Amino acid sequence: MAATTPAARAAITLAPMSATAAADAVAPAEGTILLSPPAACDLYFADDTSCAAYYSGGCRTSLYHHHGRAYWTGDESRTDGDGRRWERRIRAVVDDFGALVEVQS
Repeated sequence: MAATTPAARAAITLAPMSATAAADAVAPAEGTILLSPPAACDLYFADDTSCAAYYSGGCRTSLYHHHGRAYWTGDESRTDGDGRRWERRIRAVVDDFGALVEVQS
C-alpha cells in the first residue's frame, strides 16, 4: 500500500462488503478455533538483522534477516483461550515503500 501515514490510510475508501461475505466473516464454521489478536506489545527489540516482539496474552513474534538474502524469516507463537500453543513460520520481504510484508513460503 502506497499510503504510509495514518491520515493517508484513513482516507482510503473500501468497497462495501456483501451481506454473504459479512456473515461469513463474523460467523466462523462450528468447531473453528479463533486466536484473538495480540494485546499491547510488552517488549520490542530491533536492529539491522533481527526484531522480536512480546505481547501480553502469550504471543511472541521473531524475525531474522539473513546476510546476503532478500528476505526475512521467523516464527510466531500464540496461545489460544484453552491454553494450547500455536506456532507458525513466517517469511517476509521489504516492499518498495520500506515496509516489511509477509509472503507465502
